[in-house]
Amino acid sequence: MQAQQAILTFSEPERSLGDRLLKIAIEIDRVEGYSEPHAIAIARMAEKIGARMGLHGIDLTALKFAALVHDIGERAMKRNYLLRPGSLSWEETLDLWRHPILGEQAAGELKLSRLTQLLVRWHHEWWNGGGYPDGLAGEAIPVGARILRAVDSYFAFISNRPHRDRFDRAEAEQIIADLAGIEFDPQVVKLLLQVLADERASEATFAYPTTTGHEAAAPPIDDQPQPLDEIAFAPTYAEPPSEISTESLNGNQVAATEDLDRPDEAEDQAERPVDETQQAQEKVEN
Repeated sequence: MQAQQAILTFSEPERSLGDRLLKIAIEIDRVEGYSEPHAIAIARMAEKIGARMGLHGIDLTALKFAALVHDIGERAMKRNYLLRPGSLSWEETLDLWRHPILGEQAAGELKLSRLTQLLVRWHHEWWNGGGYPDGLAGEAIPVGARILRAVDSYFAFISNRPHRDRFDRAEAEQIIADLAGIEFDPQVVKLLLQVLADERASEATFAYPTTTGHEAAAPPIDDQPQPLDEIAFAPTYAEPPSEISTESLNGNQVAATEDLDRPDEAEDQAERPVDETQQAQEKVEN
């Protein structure tokens, strides 16, 4: 369906390095098996949420750059299991857990700022302390890493993966809401859902112009995914806004992330010390 182009832009000081990271982001997407731009979409959304949470200047730049290369450690690993259908073995899961640390090292080799390196390292940390590699929890996790955790998961949910089909946007938003306070920072979840609702309203206005006749003209259909060599990411929001309960945002309802995105959600195959996280893993099928 018709959608506006939401292009990731750089300021003049960001431009040279940003353009280089865009090319790397496309390579990483291919390694992970994404058929549509993933890292670019994360960077665009993370920048919006970061600004709403008061990030600016070098902090916002670090977030945007970290989003583009958050899984650069997987490119360095070059593992065939990333594209294989089916669940990972325990040995493969442990191997994959190394990728944020390798990503931190790769970000250093690219001469990215120390803050950007740490955001790459910590983008799999969970709000309840059940993430990896360092088991950080709550506000001990930098704001940028908390934003990446939620935004990365959302765009993984709505993408086709080698081991599963995409979720529709209403389902993905509900999963994110259910895991607020468990995997995701509740404030980040609130802002993410607000931005998605705003974009959905904007897309609806763009896709369904007012006509003078008795019936509105149907929008053109364009279901072809954007190729990975395109810098622009075009989100489409066709579904009506899902009703997400207050209880969900408080973490009283739990959804699963098991096998939702193998590279981004492999931690769900490990045993979690928190009961509520174990309940979350039982809800969604592979």
